[in-house]
Amino acid sequence: MHYVCIENNTVVAILNYLPSVPSTVRLQEITDSQANQLRAQTHYFDVSDNAVKSVAENVVAKQTMELANAQERDFLNNTDWKILRHIRQKALNIATSLSDTEYIQLEQQREAAATRVVSQQ
Repeated sequence: MHYVCIENNTVVAILNYLPSVPSTVRLQEITDSQANQLRAQTHYFDVSDNAVKSVAENVVAKQTMELANAQERDFLNNTDWKILRHIRQKALNIATSLSDTEYIQLEQQREAAATRVVSQQ
């Protein structure tokens, strides 16, 4: 069993044990399966009728898309410095940290990531 802790009509915690709570906190018992659904964010807890309800499919799809886009953007942001360093080293005519093959591979990966972000919007 799991317990939803509700305070001021807001879910403040979901616990896998029966907590000792102040009188301002209301507890609602839910199943392990329902707790997993809440953690997966495919469901939410409706405080008005103390029920676990499904999130609309379009909302789940949007959340999934936003997560994927965030991961792609993180990859792009985290590899910017490698690209800039390689271009700078080439311009200075000094040995590059990336081989030409590694640079091309990284640019191809970045292009694919950028395309995935754009195509999901």
